[in-house]
Amino acid sequence: MRKMRIMAAIVLMLTISCKNRNEEWTSPTVSSITESVFASGHIEAVGQFALAALNDGYIKKVTVSEGDTVKAGQTLFFQDNATSAIQQQTAAENLRIVKEEAAVNSAVFRQLEEQLNMANEKLNNDKIQLERMQRLYTTNSVARVEVEAAQLSYNNAVSNVNVLKQKIEATSLDLQQAVVNSHGQQLSAAVNTSYYNIKAPGEYKVYALLRKEGEWVRKGETVAVLGDAQKLKIVLSVDETSIEKIRLGQKVLVELNTGKGVAHIAHVSKKYPAFDAASQAYTVEALFEKNSPSLINGTLLQAYIIVARKDNALLIPRKCLGPDGSVVVKASRGRDTVMIKTGIVSNEWVEVLSALNQSTRILKQ
Repeated sequence: MRKMRIMAAIVLMLTISCKNRNEEWTSPTVSSITESVFASGHIEAVGQFALAALNDGYIKKVTVSEGDTVKAGQTLFFQDNATSAIQQQTAAENLRIVKEEAAVNSAVFRQLEEQLNMANEKLNNDKIQLERMQRLYTTNSVARVEVEAAQLSYNNAVSNVNVLKQKIEATSLDLQQAVVNSHGQQLSAAVNTSYYNIKAPGEYKVYALLRKEGEWVRKGETVAVLGDAQKLKIVLSVDETSIEKIRLGQKVLVELNTGKGVAHIAHVSKKYPAFDAASQAYTVEALFEKNSPSLINGTLLQAYIIVARKDNALLIPRKCLGPDGSVVVKASRGRDTVMIKTGIVSNEWVEVLSALNQSTRILKQ
């Protein structure tokens, strides 16, 4: 039994001895440190947008090719608009007819004027007859009932004239309103017809054509992708844990999938405040310092956003730092564990803000 205990002690001492020989110690060093945030993304034209169809219809003609530069108002796609053209023609014809009817010398107004002239003529005759009857009544030449009949006929004539005048005025207002309505319908039909010609809203470059001649397009479907002809931007996806470190103007080192090993320099130009549920990340934009012919819209890339840099910082290897922020240091009686305050953290190094100095010996964990 005693021999077994001695053997166990020897094995334990050998194990500790081997462990101590395998331990690696180092000391903090003073140097510069840079912290960066990794982000993946792609190149996109500044102001890039999807051009959509404004009506349902077949594509009759495509007038541009990918890579072309287009001007404001230039038609890129012609859609079949036969039905709309008929509606526009009908609206134009209705407007012409209503304008003719609303003219002062139109058949409608001529008929009303004739009716008014006849009514005025009867009014004059009834007035003369009333005055004659009133004179005869003063000499007892006619009965009172005949005077009253003449008065009633005169009153009816006056009322008829007033009714015709009001009718002429109302007809004029109705026809004027009809002209306005018909004009609006004609303009609406013309605008609707123009919607079948899909036009560029400004001067842009055509980066993608998504529809061909003969294809059916529904209203709201994308037919082309347009954007700035000269300026390209970087669209990056940054994870939730790093987005608070991103600031406008920060330097970005970019490596394109089409040019491995070549670094392009850019700077953060925009940080979107909303979380993008589709990519499960925040969106950040950056602009290249220099545009290069090698930059192609849609190219995938990886980037490092420089979020912090410091010179003459006290640094320790990152593998010396425990997950709880502790460091194992050599003490006068073996070793000790101390908690440190950290600053900038890179992939390989950690800035130490407290508890250590250059002479401290620390264990590489």
